Amino acid sequence: MAVEREKMYECEVKRRRVKEGGGYEPFWKVKEVAVALSDSDTEFRCKDCFGEVKLLGRNGKAGTIPYVEHKLIADSEFCIGGLLFKKATDGREPKTSAKPVE
Repeated sequence: MAVEREKMYECEVKRRRVKEGGGYEPFWKVKEVAVALSDSDTEFRCKDCFGEVKLLGRNGKAGTIPYVEHKLIADSEFCIGGLLFKKATDGREPKTSAKPVE
């Protein structure tokens, strides 16, 4: 029996932009995971709860699409995009990660 995996195909990636007055400042931008990889982005987080995610499916096998899933079960349980949140039947409310990626 196959285990159902949490697969999210969009996430936030950390980017830099020019600050008014000079220098750079970081900001988060929503991207498809496949596009983020082709753009060589390296820092990822969940676009809904801002929690840590792990990058999977990037091995380039034919027919595979790169995706992310939550590193912490608690994030998946209370993130609106999380598999465990979607499966819950207790009427829980979504919330941001207890350990958001800054």
